[in-house]
Amino acid sequence: MPLGIKRPALKRPGVEAYRSWTFVLILGVILTVLAMIDRGTGTAGADGSTGCQLEVTTDQLNVRAGPAEQSELLGTLDRGTLVDGTRTVTDGFRALEDGRFVSDTYLTPVPGTDCG
Repeated sequence: MPLGIKRPALKRPGVEAYRSWTFVLILGVILTVLAMIDRGTGTAGADGSTGCQLEVTTDQLNVRAGPAEQSELLGTLDRGTLVDGTRTVTDGFRALEDGRFVSDTYLTPVPGTDCG
């Protein structure tokens, strides 16, 4: 910044700004958007089309091409992710609606769905 030019000072908001309804509403909107973004990453693939929705109960669940540990690893699912599954469980691996497989041990059926 050139000499002799003063930059205007930023005024720090007073305590009353944080006690207003405007602040509460703005903060609520920001937190809601962040929660939707965070939750949205896990639920994008589950639409209930199979009648069986499952929630991932481990930190990271491997997704495989077939129902075996030796099957190709296609990716992972994070804890809390909802997936559409089928009723088919082969050697401990549940088939998902798109032909992928995950360990059934780390899935919990969503209440109100039929994963029999």
